[in-house]
Amino acid sequence: MLKFSWNRCRRLVQAGMILIFLLPLTGMYQVLGTLSSSRILGLTLTDPLAFGEVLLASKTITMTFLISALWIAGLYLFLGKAFCSWICPIGFLIEGVDALKRKWPWLTRIQIHKNAIDEQNQYHWALPFFLVLSLVVGIPVFQTLSPIGIIYRAFLFGLGLEVLLILIIIVLELAGYRRGWCRMLCPIGAFYALSARWSPVKVRCDTDKCVQCFQCVKACDYTAASLKNIIEEGKVYAASSLCTRCGRCIDVCPARALQFSLKPEKSPEPESMAVAKNLKADIPAAGRISRRTALQGVGLMALAGLSYKPAKALAAAAPKVFRPPGAVGDEEFLAKCVRCGKCIEICPDKTLLSAHLDQGLNLGTPYFVPRQIPCSLCMECPDVCPSGALVPLDMREVKIGIAEIDQDRCYAYQDDVCRSCYNSCPLIDEAIIMEGFQYPVVDSEICTGCGICEYVCVMEYPAIQIKRMS
Repeated sequence: MLKFSWNRCRRLVQAGMILIFLLPLTGMYQVLGTLSSSRILGLTLTDPLAFGEVLLASKTITMTFLISALWIAGLYLFLGKAFCSWICPIGFLIEGVDALKRKWPWLTRIQIHKNAIDEQNQYHWALPFFLVLSLVVGIPVFQTLSPIGIIYRAFLFGLGLEVLLILIIIVLELAGYRRGWCRMLCPIGAFYALSARWSPVKVRCDTDKCVQCFQCVKACDYTAASLKNIIEEGKVYAASSLCTRCGRCIDVCPARALQFSLKPEKSPEPESMAVAKNLKADIPAAGRISRRTALQGVGLMALAGLSYKPAKALAAAAPKVFRPPGAVGDEEFLAKCVRCGKCIEICPDKTLLSAHLDQGLNLGTPYFVPRQIPCSLCMECPDVCPSGALVPLDMREVKIGIAEIDQDRCYAYQDDVCRSCYNSCPLIDEAIIMEGFQYPVVDSEICTGCGICEYVCVMEYPAIQIKRMS
């Protein structure tokens, strides 16, 4: 009979989570989005860090967006740092690199740094850094650059130069900085490490069964030092906030002395003191700074963000693109968009595209090219936007741009018969009228900028084009 394995179960969950978010590729839209924000069977769920960044970047909040983040925050207050080993695709990728190194030992020759047990720490600097940076620049910075989002967008919407960040993470692993991204650079890991102190799910040790073989210590990637303390000091459970609840230590224990438990037994010292000591141990001495210094630094950065607002300059520097219907202004859109891709997936005509690195600060945001595929104004995309970057509107209220006719190139103005733009306009005889039954004329007050007229223009270089409002 096959022995139960937490590690095998975890692998299935990791692979299953990736496949679930790829369901839209098969035409199944019960699951939309990515781990930044998703809609599962009609329920919207948002990563608390993504919510925090958008809140700080946009300086606005909606109740539905807050509730969608509280669902996930509550889940991981219970499960601790389980996201990193059970859900995160980067964790799945890194463990795949480990498997390749075991299969092809020659890969270990690349290693230039050797990790020791006391180096398995979580650096928390990335969390305040990305939050304050989002406040200062007015853009959810980590959501734009997140390798988690990049992986999902690559699967769903195609590869871009941004996948180089994934290669950098792999190189870190091969160079010997085991879990280098996860421990040193990832603000999500830092966030869940902080919230994990309240998790009731812990690894418990039956000290009567433990034979002190230290197999668990060798198997652990994050909290080996904490496990070692359990064995050497006879503690009942691992209080480390870095434990990802992967279950590998439980699987390798020959005496079955370790297990997950929801019933905390009395610790040799008060749990609050144990957690405090553990959190302090999680931060290397060389990397510690005083609380006053940290607060002063964060406060100065926050004041700088409130006094100087570069969001407008950054929005102006970003390439100008056509946004989905209902999009707010450029500056506000870049601040509120979570880069989750739900609007792109729900689009029935596949009009919307996901911006790649060549689009600069637009990276991960939705846009479309009228000449390739215009917007049919179905108005489904605003309904799935969690953050208010897209606002539900009536079709006649949409203002993506304004169509302009080059009369020197238009067939109709050269005394030929052509009504392509007029016949295809969804607001026929309103947005485009035929003057004297011959010449198409655009009413700029009514035109929505959907791009259908540009798409159907028979000229190789369209004689009618959509121009942005600003």
